[in-house]
Amino acid sequence: MSAGQKSFTELPSWGAQSHGSVSYAQKDRSSTDSTFVSWNQTHTKKLIQQGKAETAAAQTKQENGTKANTAAAKVKASAAVAGSSIQHSTPTQLYFTRTKLLPQDHKAQATWTYALSDKERLMLERIVMAEAEGEPYKGKVAVANVVLNRLRSANFPDTIRDVLYQKYQFSPVGNGRFDRVKPNADSIKAVREALQGRKEVPDNTYYFVSLSLATDFAIPNSRTVVTKIGHHTFFK
Repeated sequence: MSAGQKSFTELPSWGAQSHGSVSYAQKDRSSTDSTFVSWNQTHTKKLIQQGKAETAAAQTKQENGTKANTAAAKVKASAAVAGSSIQHSTPTQLYFTRTKLLPQDHKAQATWTYALSDKERLMLERIVMAEAEGEPYKGKVAVANVVLNRLRSANFPDTIRDVLYQKYQFSPVGNGRFDRVKPNADSIKAVREALQGRKEVPDNTYYFVSLSLATDFAIPNSRTVVTKIGHHTFFK
């Protein structure tokens, strides 16, 4: 080649850039890479935050479930203790004189005693529920008092069952309600207190009638009124 001519190899390649310059393609790629990195970091951060939130929610749910189970267990245990307390505090032996039922701590004065079975206690609870479900608490105790007064009296049968099933005496026994009812808490408590000696009517009270519902007025027409509690009028 003649002097001053450049060889082909000395010429820059087509489209080549000088040192330190960047092609448009490289710029676009660099921009894309930067955008992807930024999105990836943001997305990763969101995923981490979401994971933490889900973990926290799961822990809260588990803690709430544990608390609920604990609370339910406490309620169940409390109910069991209450039920046990009621059963253990209900007398199994009744103490009478010729004219009255004695409190449990006066048993030394008794002239006769009566062994109370669980079945008879349940019968008392049922008759109170059947006769006085909608009555005031005092009225529930009074119904139990009447049954126990009859048990003591020589003019009525000698067992709780026979007192309750004496013909034409307690209408729920005759119409079947007595067998269908399930005693509620007030009925159970009223019976327990009556057995322990609480009295809302005197020991010579043997009858009660709901005058607004009565169809037979033999008792109201022949007996002396003692008191009225709720819808029931009590007679001796």
